[in-house]
Amino acid sequence: MNAMPSISVVIPIRNRAGLRLENCLRSIGWQRYDGSVEVVLSDFGSDAAEAVALAALAERHGARLVRTETSALWNRARALNLGIQASSGDLVLCTDADMLFSPDFLSAVAGAHAAAADHGLVLCRCHDLPAGAVEHAAALAEFDDLRARSEVRQTSGTGACQAAKRSFFCAVRGYDEAFVYWGAEDNDMVHRAGRYGLKAVWLDETPAMLHQWHTTMKNDRPLRRKWNSWRYKLTKWQVVKNRGGWGNEPAG
Repeated sequence: MNAMPSISVVIPIRNRAGLRLENCLRSIGWQRYDGSVEVVLSDFGSDAAEAVALAALAERHGARLVRTETSALWNRARALNLGIQASSGDLVLCTDADMLFSPDFLSAVAGAHAAAADHGLVLCRCHDLPAGAVEHAAALAEFDDLRARSEVRQTSGTGACQAAKRSFFCAVRGYDEAFVYWGAEDNDMVHRAGRYGLKAVWLDETPAMLHQWHTTMKNDRPLRRKWNSWRYKLTKWQVVKNRGGWGNEPAG
């Protein structure tokens, strides 16, 4: 029997060392997966107090913390890239700090990847929880009830689950770091992966990821959002990006 691939779960973060992230880490901890799992928290410029709290949270849950000191505008793509570079798994699952995963989630990711003959980009639709659904330390025993209270997001919701070989992310030089603030880096990666030769593989209804409700800042910068949209339309055909450097790696 082939050994299960090791999986690195990469979570970009800034000033979010609270309950939602802790619940996310709890759900990774209750995974029923026979392979090795590492969690990489990529802290992109958290304030000093938040950084201390995040370090304590990482230690409590056995996560690896990668700290980047910066006052630059939030850049999820770069935060992900820094986490990917720090990871060591055969597969990398890029996600967000506000997700809850069913206990079979990582097994489903590995199985879907294997079914695609190791040439897949594994995706999953998101289930949105209502406001107030999780305001305490989440427990595995309540996951099914929480899922029953959630609604499947009408959009594809690819951002919280993009899993592929680590070597793929390195080959395409990561997510496009020109998508500053909240961008189109997720849809861009799906398009680039297809041009690279990966098959988009959607998880079925058995595994689930639940999005914990919170207010959003994605619409705070409409001009930046519009610029990101135009960049996506004009450059999504480029498989390899970040020629001027990605994460901590120099120009290539």
